[in-house]
Amino acid sequence: MEKEIFEKYVEERYKGQMDYYKNASARNQKRYQQFQWVLIILSALTPVFAALRVGKIGAPGLTSAVDLNVVVLIISSIVAILTTGLKTFNYQELWVNARATYEKLKPEIHYYNFNIGPYGVTGVDKESVFVTRVEEMLTNEHNQWPPAKTMKDVSEKNGDTDNEQKTQ
Repeated sequence: MEKEIFEKYVEERYKGQMDYYKNASARNQKRYQQFQWVLIILSALTPVFAALRVGKIGAPGLTSAVDLNVVVLIISSIVAILTTGLKTFNYQELWVNARATYEKLKPEIHYYNFNIGPYGVTGVDKESVFVTRVEEMLTNEHNQWPPAKTMKDVSEKNGDTDNEQKTQ
């Protein structure tokens, strides 16, 4: 493989994918943690409101008081929606998979630069080995995508939305 083509591959594909997986991991970690914190807080508040024996929240004599049973019902519904959302959108899985792929890709350039492993074999085309190994890692990661992520990417390719960079 020509050095020029290889350098272009490293700059555009390899580094681009490194950035993608780093950002995807951070984004999904943030979403997962936000969902979890809201769930923790609302789940803790539900029994507190349910245990209160006061019928209404509000100043005495106001007609806009809120029935505590309605508050408990609304909070419980939000908890159910958020729990279903976490399961449906797989933020934790996407976070962990993106981070794992990033961590697998990260040392590959160092192995290449320092002639470690398959790069140290005499007579081998190091650049071709690098491209093959990186593409194999990307293909393996893509094959492990959860169904929700796969369906989202299919809809993006069909033109429904084009907000995220896609791996090819």
